Amino acid sequence: MSSPTPDTRGHLMRAEIFEQPKVLTQLHASAQPVIADVAAHVQRQPCSYAVLAARGSSDNASVYGKYLLESMAGLPVALAAPSLYTLYKTPPRLSQALVVGVSQSGHSLDIVKVVETARTQGAITLGVTNTPDSPLTQAAEHNVLLNAGLEKALAATKTVTGQCMTYAMLTNALASANKTSAVLKTAEIADEASSALALEASLAQYAREWRFAERAAVIGRGYCYSAAQEMALKLKETTFITAEAYSAADFMHGPLALVQPGYAMIVLLNHDATLETTVKLLRKAHERGAQPLVIATREASQAAEAHCVIDASALTSNIAFIIVGQLFALHLSLLKGYNPDVSRGVSKVTVTQ
Repeated sequence: MSSPTPDTRGHLMRAEIFEQPKVLTQLHASAQPVIADVAAHVQRQPCSYAVLAARGSSDNASVYGKYLLESMAGLPVALAAPSLYTLYKTPPRLSQALVVGVSQSGHSLDIVKVVETARTQGAITLGVTNTPDSPLTQAAEHNVLLNAGLEKALAATKTVTGQCMTYAMLTNALASANKTSAVLKTAEIADEASSALALEASLAQYAREWRFAERAAVIGRGYCYSAAQEMALKLKETTFITAEAYSAADFMHGPLALVQPGYAMIVLLNHDATLETTVKLLRKAHERGAQPLVIATREASQAAEAHCVIDASALTSNIAFIIVGQLFALHLSLLKGYNPDVSRGVSKVTVTQ
């Protein structure tokens, strides 16, 4: 009698999730010289704003970059509209910009085109990718390689948090050059990631309550809005739930009407200026009969009862929140009978134009 075939569903995604503290530690050391060069270049050359070009999970990471660069480095930030460069062929003026192209594969043609155009116009260009010798690294003047190792699971994990780490380090370098007092404690991010990983057993248990969920809202605001977007994407990719991310402020302007008993929600609580309004939304959700899964930083958990608590600073908690979302999506996918290492009709490298 032959032995039963072992169930290996999700083993790739889980392994890559747990590599993140190591990847973040290594990136913190390896990316410093490139980021210092970029900051020095920004100081030498007129640079009045930044443009961030990305798709998918990289775009979610760039929302975090936007919050950091605007609030701490003082740079107005726009998220690029790549179709203006590829389809409409009407690119804006970028000569005084810092243009950052972010792509796990480095092969997204529309992102590459944004960076190529910016460099031709004389802008400062930075590529952030996991793939050396890719079209993106050839297009950009400066490049940060994530060196995360091959990502085999369909859903991006370690590359996303590496991108967020890169934005945090870039913000530190630019803020320091501008003599801004606030500093992100980037050296502690790997430990914060470990704090999130320690919640796996609890998250697997809470996932059972969502086994039959078909739609959900993920709520965040400010520095953790990016994490809400990435959590929603992971749920769509791995569990096929129609999950949508909302700012806590936006959710109050209409989508609150969706909430009724049994409505699936995740609410992220961060101990910063967004806490009070997000807690108000949480109370309204409870009043309407919802039982949201609440994930909070330790300090924020004093304002509302939380199911899971992470140890992270307010400015860098986004990364730990993203990891919590990865683990939750992984276990919910398995409970629903899917294999989170693959997806339906989606390839690992998506080439858009």
